This record gives sequence, structure tokens and C-alpha cells, in this order.
Amino acid sequence: MLNMLSIGKQALSTTEKNLEVTAHNIANANTEGYSRQRIIQEASTPLNDANGNYGSGVSIVRLERMRDLRLDTEFRNLNSNTGYWESMSSNLQELEKSVVETSEYGIGTMINNFFNKWEALANNPYSEVHRIDVIDATTQMTESFKGLNMAIEDTRDNLKFSLKDTANRINEISDELASLSNQISQNKINNKPANDYLDKFDLLIDELSQYGNVQVHERENGTMSVYFGTDELVRNDVSNKLIYTESTNLESNEEEAYLIWDNTKSKISGLTSGSLKSMYDLRDTVLPEYKTKLDDLAVQIAEKVNEIHIKGYDMTEPAASGRYFFNAEVTGVENFELSNEILSDPANIAVSGSGQIGDNQIALQITDLKYENVFDGKTITEAFADYVYEIGRDVKTAGQNAERTSMLSSQTDNFRESVKGVSMNEETANLMKFQQAYQAAAKIITIADDIMTTIIGLVK
Repeated sequence: MLNMLSIGKQALSTTEKNLEVTAHNIANANTEGYSRQRIIQEASTPLNDANGNYGSGVSIVRLERMRDLRLDTEFRNLNSNTGYWESMSSNLQELEKSVVETSEYGIGTMINNFFNKWEALANNPYSEVHRIDVIDATTQMTESFKGLNMAIEDTRDNLKFSLKDTANRINEISDELASLSNQISQNKINNKPANDYLDKFDLLIDELSQYGNVQVHERENGTMSVYFGTDELVRNDVSNKLIYTESTNLESNEEEAYLIWDNTKSKISGLTSGSLKSMYDLRDTVLPEYKTKLDDLAVQIAEKVNEIHIKGYDMTEPAASGRYFFNAEVTGVENFELSNEILSDPANIAVSGSGQIGDNQIALQITDLKYENVFDGKTITEAFADYVYEIGRDVKTAGQNAERTSMLSSQTDNFRESVKGVSMNEETANLMKFQQAYQAAAKIITIADDIMTTIIGLVK
């Protein structure tokens, strides 16, 4: 009877724990990051006597957290890729607004207007109004170039704020991870379950994966390390901090922003994905390429027009030649401007190739530049159209990749949820099952108690 009473007590205790865990699952059905739990139980060590082995009841092995580490790793890799492409897409979409030719003020329109005003001047070479129109059209064109160049620079500057915000959030996450890591290791050392701490830990790792590729290493002694890129962000209860810093690039003489580690003063290494990697790629590769191509286009226009204009004669008395239409040395968009001589007096615009009355050859030659393949085998307008197309293509590619990786990460997260998520139907069924088991276990104790009372009464 003592063994029967012991079996009943173990069954009652084990079933009570099952009910508690089931209730905990139901209570956290809508808690973000929660992983359902279940008790793993087994038959207790049997009792031996002369007649053989007899069951001694049930015992709890462990409290298990339902989680698939392979799916966690796959989701985080996909989440990092999603973070990369979403950051790339959002930044390029902002830039695209300054490039899209949707109005009369687009650069492509301004380039065409520039050549159209030269054509009008060729038809009326002595018209002061048409000369002023050429100056106005040129100024509008150069200002449009500067506006797009400014949009590129603004995009780069905005990345500095994004870097600061990202660093602050990563530092917050690293502090929380260090605290949780310490609590998890202490629980494991004391052989206690740390499932709820692990859920919070994994939820933070999921968020961290948006910013860059992450890895979690758990040691045999229960301590944990989190790697961001290939650098150790967290080691048990110690977190490494990121610092925002700016320095001047000696080659370009531009201010560049970086995140460095507080302890080593070195840059983040091993970043292959995530929004942080996207910011660096935009700042160091994508945007500089856009700027370089825009500079090259401005230089080509200035050089080709100056090459013709410097040979022509203006309307001064006597007619003079050798004047630059644009600045003599245009190196890019920043100094892509009319020369001071042209700005100061429209009469200094050269139209004649010989200085003779009625000669408009210089104006015609400049007008014809619109149709000549002067930019890598393309006309100037075609070259700019390709430039706009390239940015549009990059925006489309980034958007498509963001959508694709987001869909894949969502699918993987759904698979994770099928493993770790709480099913109310299943938990309700478990609740009824364990309730019946609890009542049956209580009945065992009642019966054992009654039998023992009867036996004791017989002895008396």
C-alpha cells in the first residue's frame, strides 16, 4: 500500500506540473517570441523483490522548450538578407524621386531644352533675347544637375543618422542579451529550466539579425557568446559596445562615418548581410558610382560645348574668340557652371565660326551635339536616360529582392511557429486530459488511504 500511495502522490505531482505548464502555454499564446513548453516524463525506477520488478510510478525528466535550432538559423539568415534589401530599397526609393522624369523640371527635359535654345539662337544669331534664353536654359540645366547631386549627398548624410540609430539599438540589445545570458547560465548551473529567459534571448537575436549576420555559441558550462559579423558582441554577462565615429577620407577629402567597437577601436568585421551592411554598400559603392557617372556626364557636356565654343566668335566689337562657355576646368557637377564671361554679358556667347555676319556655324555645331555619340557611343540624352534607367533598375531589383527574402523569411517563421507556437485546440485538449489524470491520481491516493485505514482497523 505504501508503494501505491507513493505512486499516487507522484502521479498527482507530475499531473499538477503538466497542468501548470499547459496553463502557462495558454496564457502566453499571444506572447511574441514565446515557445510552447512540455514536460518530458518517464516511468520511475522499478522496485525489485523476490517476485520480480514492480512499477514505482512516474518522474519528471525535464521541462522542454519546443524549438528547432535549424529553423532558427535559417530564419535569421533570411532575416539578415531581408534587412539588407529593405534598407537598400527604402534609401534608393528616396533618391529615385529626384531622378524620375515626371515633370518639366527633370534633368532630361533640361538637357533637351538647353540644345533647343541653342537651335533657336542658331536661327536668330543676333537676337539678345535668344542669347538670354540660352543662359537661362543652361543655368536651369546645371542647377538640375546640382539638385540631383545634392540628393545623392543628402542620401549619404541620412545614412549617418541611420548608423547612429542602429548603433544605439544594437547596444541596447547587447546589454539585454548579456543580462539574459547571465541569468540563463546561472539557471543551467543550478540545473533549473531557463525556457522563458531563452525565449526573450532568441527574440532579441531575431531582431539583431535584421542589422547583420549573427551567430550564437553555447558552451558546455552554460555560458553563451553572440557574434555580430565575426566579432564577439556578447560573452556571458559582458557586452561589447559600438561607437559612432567620423573621419576624413584622405583620398576624397570627404567626411565618412563608421561604427567601431569600444574595446578594440576597430571596425565591424565579417558583415555579409543586414541593414548595416546595406548602409555601408550604399555609402561606399552604390552612391559614389551614381555621383561619378553624373560628374562624368557634366564634364562631357562642358568639354564638348567648350571645345566648339572656344573656336567661335562673339558679338563684341571687334568680334573676339577663345571664350569658354562653361568654366574652363569642369571636374564634376560642383563646378559645372557658366563661365563668368558669359554670365556677365550675353554678347560674349559665340555663334559665328568666322566672325562674319550671318555665320551661325558654332551654334549649329553645339546644337548637333544633341545627336552625336559623344558619351561612350551614346548621345548625351541617351546617356542620361541610361543613367536614370540604371537607378530605376537598382530600385526595382532591391524591391524585388526585399519582397522575395521577406516572403522566404515569413515562410520559415511560419514553419518555426508550427513547432514552437501554441495551439489553443491542442492545449485545451491537454488541459482536459491532465484534469482527468489529476482526478484519477487523486482517486489512487484516496483508495490507498482507504485500504490502509481498513488494514489498520483490522489490526486493531
